[in-house]
Amino acid sequence: MTDEEALKARIDELIENLNYYLRNYNRLVVIGYRKAILDAEIESLKEEIKRLSKQ
Repeated sequence: MTDEEALKARIDELIENLNYYLRNYNRLVVIGYRKAILDAEIESLKEEIKRLSKQ
């Protein structure tokens, strides 16, 4: 796997994680996840995707 393929795979993984949190946000809050932590994780994923996409 080349560096570019690894980078693409990492970005795809981050997008998949972000989509999971966004799709399940309300359910996760109801079962006890803290909104602030979910919001921080979502923001962190967005920033990481942006950073890696610039490379």
